[in-house]
Amino acid sequence: MNIALFLNNLDEEYQISVYRGVQAETKALGIGIICVQDEMFTASKASIFSSKAFIGVDGVLILSSVFVHKESFGTDFVEFFKNPQNKFHCPVVSIGQRLPYFPSIIVKSRDSMEKLMEHLIAFHKYRKFLFIGGPKNHYDNITRETVFRRAIKGAGCEGIVVNGEFTTMSGSAVMQDYLISHADLPDAIVAASDTIAFGVQKALLAYEKVCKVVGFDDIAKAQMEISSLTTVRQPFGEMGRQSVRILRNMILGKEAPKVVSIDSTLVVRASCGCEKRLEETKSLMPRLLEMQYNAIRSENFFLNVSFLGKSLITVNSLEEIVSHLQYFLTGLNIATFYLILYRKPKSTPTEQGILAFQRENGKDSFDFSHLSQVKGQSSASSENVVFLRNFFDTHIASCNEETAFGGWAVYHLRAGFEYLGLIVYSAADTVHSHVCSAAVFIANTVKRLQIAETEQERLKKLEEEVAFRTRDLATTHKKLAEEAKRRLEIEAEALRISELERQRFSMDLHDDICQRLAGISMFCKGLASGMSAEALLPELSEMIDETLSRTRQYAHESFPVELDAFGLNEALTSLCYNINKQSVCACSYKWTAPTSPPLTRAQELNVYRIIQEALANATKHSKARNVSVDVCKEENRIVVRVQDDGTGDVRLNSFREDAIGAPAQSKSRRSGGLGVRSMQYRAHQLGADYCIVSSATGTLVEVKIPM
Repeated sequence: MNIALFLNNLDEEYQISVYRGVQAETKALGIGIICVQDEMFTASKASIFSSKAFIGVDGVLILSSVFVHKESFGTDFVEFFKNPQNKFHCPVVSIGQRLPYFPSIIVKSRDSMEKLMEHLIAFHKYRKFLFIGGPKNHYDNITRETVFRRAIKGAGCEGIVVNGEFTTMSGSAVMQDYLISHADLPDAIVAASDTIAFGVQKALLAYEKVCKVVGFDDIAKAQMEISSLTTVRQPFGEMGRQSVRILRNMILGKEAPKVVSIDSTLVVRASCGCEKRLEETKSLMPRLLEMQYNAIRSENFFLNVSFLGKSLITVNSLEEIVSHLQYFLTGLNIATFYLILYRKPKSTPTEQGILAFQRENGKDSFDFSHLSQVKGQSSASSENVVFLRNFFDTHIASCNEETAFGGWAVYHLRAGFEYLGLIVYSAADTVHSHVCSAAVFIANTVKRLQIAETEQERLKKLEEEVAFRTRDLATTHKKLAEEAKRRLEIEAEALRISELERQRFSMDLHDDICQRLAGISMFCKGLASGMSAEALLPELSEMIDETLSRTRQYAHESFPVELDAFGLNEALTSLCYNINKQSVCACSYKWTAPTSPPLTRAQELNVYRIIQEALANATKHSKARNVSVDVCKEENRIVVRVQDDGTGDVRLNSFREDAIGAPAQSKSRRSGGLGVRSMQYRAHQLGADYCIVSSATGTLVEVKIPM
C-alpha cells in the first residue's frame, strides 16, 4: 500500500511537523509514503494535482490548510478524486481544513485562542493590542482573527489588525512598518502563528524595542528559552498520525468519520509577561540541547546550500551542475536522489521526462545529452527518457523497505508558472528544508541555461538569416545595378528613337512633300509665263490632290485622331482599311477583346504604334501579300498578334523579351531597324511580354499586355 501527501514545501516547521507524524505512522503500519511538494494547486480541472497522473498511489493526504483559497476545492476537485469513472479516483483525507465530501482532520483552536486572549486581558490587564495575521481568506487566520476582534470588543480594549503571510519575513516586515508609523507600542502583540511572532521579535530587537508577544502553533523553536513563546500548541504529529489511520481504513473499504477534531492547548511562557518557571526550564534542557545540536548541523547544511547556490551561478551547461550537486548531496548524506527534467518548460507536469542525474546507494550516473532544445540535438529514443508512471512504479513501490528514512519526497522544479522537471529523493527530516532551497537554485539554473541555449540558437539563426539577407541584398544590388544600366540604355535608345522619328518625318517631308510642292511651283510658273492652261491644269490639279493625300497620311501617322475620338478598336479598323486601300497587301482585322479594355490612353497609343509599325514592316520590307491583325483576351491579358506571309525581315531574325527580363538577343541583332527598336521600347513601356519571330515564310509580332 502506498499513499501520497500533498503540501507546499518541507521548508517550514508546520508542514515538517505534520509530515513527521504522517511518516511515523506509515512506517509503523508498513505503508509507503510519497511527499509531493510545490504542486501548483488551482481550481482548474486540467491542473488539479497534475502529479497524480504519474504517481500511482492508493490514497491521498492533502495538507489543505496551506492552500489558502477555500474556493479552490470546488466541484472539479471533488470529481477529480471521487468520481469512480475518473482514472484519478482514490480516497482522500484533508488535514488542517474541513473539506466537503472528504474526511477532514481539524484542530479545535477557537477555545484555546479564547483562553489566550482571556489570559492577556483578564490576567495581565493589557488594553492595547496589535494583531498580525496571515492571509485574510485563510481558514485558520479567519478563526483566530475573529476570536481576537470579539475578545477586545467585549473587554472594551483597543486593537489594530494587520494581515500578512505565515512567515517570519512577513512578521518582521509588518512590525517594522508599524514601528515607523506609530510612536507608541501596544501592550501586547498577538501573532497568528509562531513564525510570525519570531519575525516580530526580530524587528523589535533591531529597533531596540520591548513588547509582549504571543504566537500560535507551538512549533519546536517556540519552546526554546531564548524565545519562550506563550502560544497555543497544535498537535501536528497527532494530526498526521490520525490522517494516515483514517486513509488506511478507507483504502481497506471501512467507514471513515467526516470530521475528526483534535484539541489544542494554551501554553503559557515568559513572552506574554509571565515569570519564567525554573522547573519548566529544567524540563526543556534535553530538548534545548537537542535543538542546539540540530541547529549546528543545520548551519553546516545551510553552508552547503549556500555553496551550491554560489557555484551554480558560474555553470554554463547542464553537465557542469553535476559536480556541485554531488558535493551537496554528499554533504547532506543523501544516498538516493533523482533529477528528472523536461525537454521544454511545461504549463503542467508532464508524464514523460529525461532522467538526467541519479544517485542510487551512493553511486552516481548522469546524461544531459538529450536535453538540448537545438534542432537535431535531441533523441526521444534515449535510454534516459522515462515515463514517470513506470519510474515511480519501479523505484517507489517498495519505498518504505528500500530507504533508510521510510519515505520519498518529490519536489517540482518551477520557474514562475512553468514546470521544468522534478527531483525525487529520500532524506532525513532535518535536511528537507535545505533540499527545498537547493531545488530553487537548481530550477533557476536550469531555466537560465534553457534561456541561454534558446538565445544561442536564436542568435545562430539570426546570424544565418543575416548572412542570407546579406547574400540576398548583394544579389538584389547587382540586379538593381543591372536594371539601372538597362534603364539608362533604354532611355538613351528612347531618345535616339525619338531623334530618328523626327529625322524620318523630316526626310519624308523633304523627299516627298517638298518635291511635290516644288513640282506644283514649277507648273504655276509655267502658267505665269504663258504656257497653255488646258495642258497644265489637269496635271497640276492631280499633283495637288496627291500632295494633299500624302500630307494627310503623314499627319495620320504622326497621331491617329480616331484613337481619341472613337477608341482603339475604331483606330485599328481605320488603320487596316488604309493598308488595304494604299497597298497591294490584303489586311484582315479581328477584335475579340473586351469592348472597353482596361488600358490607359498612353497604353492604347503604344499598342496602336506597335501594330502600325508591324504593318509597315509587313508591307514595305517583307513583301507580304497577306497580313492579319488579331486583338483578343487570354486569361488576364490583352494579346495582340500581327502575322504576315512575307519573306521575313533579315533584321529581325528571332527576338523575345518578357516584361521583366532583358531581351534575349545578340548585340548584332540589337542594332536592327528603327521600327524593331521602337516596338521593343513601346512593349517595355506597356510592361508586356514581347515576341517577334521572323522566317522565310513570314513574321509574327506578338504582344501580351497584363490587365
